[in-house]
Amino acid sequence: MSGETDAEGSTGGRERSLVSVLVVDGESGFADAAASRLESRDDRIEATPVESAAALDALSASSYDCVVSAYDLSGSDGVELLETVRERHGDVPFVLFTASGSEAVASEAISAGVDEYLRRGETSDQYARLADAVDDVVSSPGDGRRAEEHLERVSDAYCEVDADWRVTYLNDRAVEVIDLDAEDLLGERIWDLFPGTSGSDGERALREAAETGDPVRFEEHVDRLGADLVVNAYPTPDGVALYFRDVTEKREQERELRELSERLQLAVEGADVGVWDWNVRTDEVRFDEQWAEMIGHSADDLAFDLSTWEDRVHPHDIGDAWSAIEAHFAGEIDLYQCDYRMRTETDDWRWIRDRGRVVEWDEDGDPCRAVGIHIDITEEKSRERELERYRRVVDELPESVCIYDADGRIALANDHTGDVLESDPEALVDRESRLVDRIRATGDGDRFAALVDGERDSMAGTVEVELPREPAAIVDYGLTRLVIDGEFDGVLGISRDVTDERRRQRRLERTSARLEALFERSPDMIDIHDEAGAIVDANRAMTEELGYDREEIVGMDVWDVDQELSPEEGRRLWDGLDMDETVRLETTFVRADGSTFPVEVHVRRIDVQGEDRFLASSRDISERKAYERRIERENERLDEFASIVSHDLRNPLNVLSGYLRLARETGADSYFDRCERALDEMERLIEDVLTLAKQGEAVGSFEPVHLGDLAARYSDDAFGSADDEDPFGGDSGGAETDAAPIEVAVEADGEICADPGRVRQLLGNLFRNAAEHGGERVAVGDLPDGFYVEDDGPGIDPDERDRVFESGYTTSETGTGFGLPIVQRIAEAHGWTVDVTEGERGGARFEFTGVDPPDPAPEEEAAAVEGAEPPAEEAEPRD
Repeated sequence: MSGETDAEGSTGGRERSLVSVLVVDGESGFADAAASRLESRDDRIEATPVESAAALDALSASSYDCVVSAYDLSGSDGVELLETVRERHGDVPFVLFTASGSEAVASEAISAGVDEYLRRGETSDQYARLADAVDDVVSSPGDGRRAEEHLERVSDAYCEVDADWRVTYLNDRAVEVIDLDAEDLLGERIWDLFPGTSGSDGERALREAAETGDPVRFEEHVDRLGADLVVNAYPTPDGVALYFRDVTEKREQERELRELSERLQLAVEGADVGVWDWNVRTDEVRFDEQWAEMIGHSADDLAFDLSTWEDRVHPHDIGDAWSAIEAHFAGEIDLYQCDYRMRTETDDWRWIRDRGRVVEWDEDGDPCRAVGIHIDITEEKSRERELERYRRVVDELPESVCIYDADGRIALANDHTGDVLESDPEALVDRESRLVDRIRATGDGDRFAALVDGERDSMAGTVEVELPREPAAIVDYGLTRLVIDGEFDGVLGISRDVTDERRRQRRLERTSARLEALFERSPDMIDIHDEAGAIVDANRAMTEELGYDREEIVGMDVWDVDQELSPEEGRRLWDGLDMDETVRLETTFVRADGSTFPVEVHVRRIDVQGEDRFLASSRDISERKAYERRIERENERLDEFASIVSHDLRNPLNVLSGYLRLARETGADSYFDRCERALDEMERLIEDVLTLAKQGEAVGSFEPVHLGDLAARYSDDAFGSADDEDPFGGDSGGAETDAAPIEVAVEADGEICADPGRVRQLLGNLFRNAAEHGGERVAVGDLPDGFYVEDDGPGIDPDERDRVFESGYTTSETGTGFGLPIVQRIAEAHGWTVDVTEGERGGARFEFTGVDPPDPAPEEEAAAVEGAEPPAEEAEPRD
C-alpha cells in the first residue's frame, strides 16, 4: 500500500485505501452475514464472501489483502486452509475467526503461521474487533509480530521442553496450573515434575511425537495436580511444544451433560417430539426425522427451508402462529408457543403444539437462530373436543348435575343447577348443598358419609327440598361414588325437580283408578286392539260374555271374535278413521263354545302414549233384535189386516150390497138368505183374522197334553149341527156347511208339553182344512221328536207347498186363506218347526218337530234312578 498525493499535488498524510478481504465459511449464508457486518464496521473494508470449497480458486483468480476464515469448513478446517494458503500464496495475512476453536486450535494455527486468532462472541461487538484485527495484520509487517505475544494471550497453559524433556519455557497460565514457581520448574525434566506420568499412555504419545515429528493430542489424569489435562504436543526443531488445559470441570460437566442428554433423548423419543433448528437470517430450517414423521414424511423428503413448515400450516392458523413468533422476537414473551393444524402427506390435518425460543441474537438484538420442538397433540385435541361435547351435553341436560366433595359441598355444577338455584354455576362452587343436607337429615344414619367412606357405591331416592321457586319441591336424586385412578374423587349427583310431575301423577292415578273401574265394571264389552287387529286388552264383561280368560283373549285377532269381519275390511275401516273419530256398526260375535249373538260396536281411534290404538265398546243386542223381529212381524200382520180389510172383506160386502138391492127391487126372500150367507162368510173371516192376530202373543202356560185324547174329542159331527159348539174354539155361528163329516184316526199315544188351548186351535184348523179340500179321513200320530197330522185329500202340489203358510193364500172356494198361517204361528210360538209333505194316501201331511216331552214326575225320576218301572197310569176315557 502506498501513499497518494492530495489535490494540490503535495505529499500529505497517508490516505486510507480500500482493503479487500476474502471471507471464508463452510456455509454461504454465514459467509454473507460475516462479510456484510465486517463492511458495516469499517467502510474501508471490501469483503467478498465465499464457501470454503471455492476459497483457493478465489485467491488464485484475484488478489486479496487479507483472508478471514472460520475454523469449521466443509471437508476440512481453517488450519488446513491456512497451511495451503502459505504453500501457494506466501504471506497473505490470515485471520482465524471461529466459534468452535479452542486454545489448542490457536496454538496449532500459530504453529502453521496464522497472523491473528479471534473467537466469536468474546466481545459485545465481535465484528468491530475483527475489523481492527484485519487493519492490524494488513498494516503491520509480518516479521514484526512475535509469536510469544500470542502465547501469553492464549488461555491454555503452554510450555516448551528440549530434547532431554527439560522445561525451557512456561507461560503464566502454565505456572498457574502447575502451582510452582517458574524458577523451580525451568530445567526440570517433566517426568520428575509429574512422576505419575512415567510409563503412561501420555509418555508414550509424547515420545512417539518426538520421534515421528507428528503432533499428538491426548488426555491424561495427573495425580499430582488431581486434574484431568488435555495435552496438544507439537514437535519443534529444539524439542516439543506442549499446550495443556485443565478439563476436570469440563469433563464433569460433559459427563453430566451426556447423562442429561441421554435422559432428554429418551424423553424426546418417548414423548414423540420433533425438533427444528431455524437460521432466522437465512430462513434455513433443519428438521429431524421425528418432525418429518409427524406429517407423514422422512427428513430426506423435505427441503430445509421455512416454506416447508409455513406451506403446511392450516390457512386459518398461520396468522396466530406468526403473531406468537413476532411477540417472542419482540421480547414480549420469553417462549414462543402456539397450537395449530398441519397438513400431512395424505392431506389429513394433525394438531401440532409448537414451542421454541431464540438461542442466538446479534449485537443489534435481532434473532439469529431459534430452536424448538413439535409435539403431536391430535389425540389431546380430540379428547378436548370430546370433553367439550360432554360438558355441553351435561350443561344441556334437563337434570341438575353436580359433583360434591367429601364434606357435601358443591365442587362442580352444570348450567341447569344454576337455573334451579338461581345462581351462576361457578358461584355455587364450595357452597353447601341443600340436597345433601336433606339426604343426611332423612333416613337412618349418614348415607352420604357411607358413600364417601366407600361403604356403598350408589344410592337413590326422593326427598323434599326448599328451592328458590318452590319451598317444598319434590326431588328425585341419584348419587354415585366417583373413583379415579383408585382414589376417591367426589360424589356425582344427578337430581330432578319432579314436583309438578308427582302432582300430575297423583291426579293421573286418581283418574286412572276411575277409568279402570269404568273399564272393568262396565256392563258393555270393551276391548283395545292395535292397527294390525291384535287385541291388547279386554274388560271382564267381554271375557265373561265370550267365555275366554283374559290371558286367552289378549293376543287374539279381532276377526277371531267378530264373525262378519275380515282382516282386509277391518284394516280398511281403521285406516279410514281420524284420531278420536268413532264409527258404529252391527255385527255378530262368536263365543268360545261356537255360539253366536248379535252386537252393536262403537270403534274409536285413540292415541295411547304415541301409538295408534282402537277402543271398541260392544253391546249384546239380542233382545233388541228379537224386538225388532216382533215389530217386523206385527207390521207384516198389519199389512195382512189391511189386505183383508181392503180385499177379502170387500167381496162379501159387495155380495151383500148386491143381494140387498135385488131383494128391495124384487121382494124375493131368497135374496135375504144369500145376504145371510154373505154375513156368515164375513163373520168367519173376521174370526180367522182375530185368531191370526192373537198368535203374535206369547203362548200361555205349558202343561202335559195327551195328544191322542185331545184329537179324539173331535167327532164325526164336529161340523154337523149349528147348535154344537166347536170344541176347538171354532163356532159355526149357524152357518151351513157342505163338508161331509171326516174320520179322525188317533195313532198318537204320547204326551207333549204345550198350551192345550193353542193345540186345539191348531188341530181344528188342520181338520177343517182337510174337510174343505175334500178329505174324508184325518190321522194324528207320533214322531220321534214330535207328531204329525195327515189327511187323505188331494194333497198339495210340491210347487205350492212353500206358499200354503202365506196369509190369504187358499185353493178352496170357501177358505179364508188364514187357517194354515195360524197353524204355523202356533207352532212357532211353541218353538216347533212345521213342514208340509205328502201323506201315505196321497193327501197332505203336516209334521211338527222340536216338540218337548213333559218333565218326568219326581216319583218317576226316583224309579228311573233305581231301575224300577214307573207306576202305571190310568188311561183317561175318551169322549
